[in-house]
Amino acid sequence: MGAKAGLVFLGDGLPADALRAGFDPDPERSAELAGVVLGGPVERDGTRVLAEGGVWPEAGVICVAAWKSFTLIGYRELCPDRPSGIGDWIRAVSPTGGAHGAFMHSAVDFGAFAVWESGALRRSVSLAPDAGIIEDVGDRYPFENPFWDGRHHHDPDYPLPFHPLTFAEAALLMLFGFGIEQPRSAFTVDADRIALPAFRLAE
Repeated sequence: MGAKAGLVFLGDGLPADALRAGFDPDPERSAELAGVVLGGPVERDGTRVLAEGGVWPEAGVICVAAWKSFTLIGYRELCPDRPSGIGDWIRAVSPTGGAHGAFMHSAVDFGAFAVWESGALRRSVSLAPDAGIIEDVGDRYPFENPFWDGRHHHDPDYPLPFHPLTFAEAALLMLFGFGIEQPRSAFTVDADRIALPAFRLAE
């Protein structure tokens, strides 16, 4: 599969802190939101483990785990070139307007992350070698500094100062507490034990 992710956390605070709490998702609330995103009645399609298929479920499937105060969504259609462009959607589905997103696609070396607070975009970064720096909005987080300062230089011939996937992995680890291709020892969230309800449009 490579490093691919379309992951959005809806709610206030750091996703990693919420995920470490380990609450069981509400099945009815999860199904309802899955239907809103997919645009019709849905049916269950088992579960996906967060550290595996949960971040990038197969085509036609969405993972939605809705708790009382936050929701985690894994859906490959949530992988925009410009994360700022889904701000209206975030405001519509997030009860507080708070959200974090992490996006990557290894086939094109694309990586991005974004943060919204009270419905307003706090930070959005998006990069790919063909397009360059697609978006760089808002104040940088401390974990970004080594990348922008040149301490993660990838290759002299590479068109970007660092690799977008390495950058997106760092964002995923910092914000969500786990990664895709990093060793499990680096995780602060046990993503192998978090099962997300999966849904598809009902036939």
